[in-house]
Amino acid sequence: MTRGMISGMFSVEQASRHFALIERHLSFPDGVRLMDRPMDYHGGTSQYFKRAETAAGFGREVGLQYVHAHIRYIEAMAKIGRPEEAFHGLLTVCPIRLDLDVPSALPRQSNAYFSSSDAAFMDRRQASRQFGRIRTGRVGVKGGWRVYSSGPGIYLNQLISNVLGLRTSFDDVVLDPVLPRRADGLTFDLEFEGRPVRYLYHVAGDGFSPREVRVNGLLSPGGRYADNPYRPGGRLMSKADFGAALDRDENLVEIFI
Repeated sequence: MTRGMISGMFSVEQASRHFALIERHLSFPDGVRLMDRPMDYHGGTSQYFKRAETAAGFGREVGLQYVHAHIRYIEAMAKIGRPEEAFHGLLTVCPIRLDLDVPSALPRQSNAYFSSSDAAFMDRRQASRQFGRIRTGRVGVKGGWRVYSSGPGIYLNQLISNVLGLRTSFDDVVLDPVLPRRADGLTFDLEFEGRPVRYLYHVAGDGFSPREVRVNGLLSPGGRYADNPYRPGGRLMSKADFGAALDRDENLVEIFI
């Protein structure tokens, strides 16, 4: 479902319908899960796919909250223009003060990326019987695998490229944030071709498709926007013009959305 949105293959109506399915069946307090319930567990002789049937612990894909997949959900929400879902999705899997956004989260290491959120069931049989308790927050969730492969990188990519909306495309700089109103006043420091830049976000409208961009106080020329089948796209500026405007030791780019 998320890949259909990210790729742009879904129609607007299909994207809306699949978004509703995700919210109704797959959204849990600790993030979006791969399935709405686990496979039936019978013990004894394996009857199903080995990884699901014989795993020692109810975690990672078996526990169905796989953070890599959740991050693709964040990307899809940015694509279709759902700023609150995208922003909350980042916070849901950020281990720093996770208790503020996931009240059922059990204590976990706060300076490590976790690739899963594992429900604290005693065994697979209990998990099969009581899986619905995760959604109500009556079962604690703990950190699963830590610092797994490319995980921190794809998390930061979603934060920078799709939620804060800072990326390049061929000869253009793309300014395409998707942010809720509670992010008004947010700042982010990031170099552009070796020059320090602070990005300041003013959020007062829909939370996407900048209506105005100012670089060091000067209004940037508008008129070009990126294509997006689901919402108005981001502002495009040529790399040459953008780089030329960054003419100070400390540069400020203000983005009004």
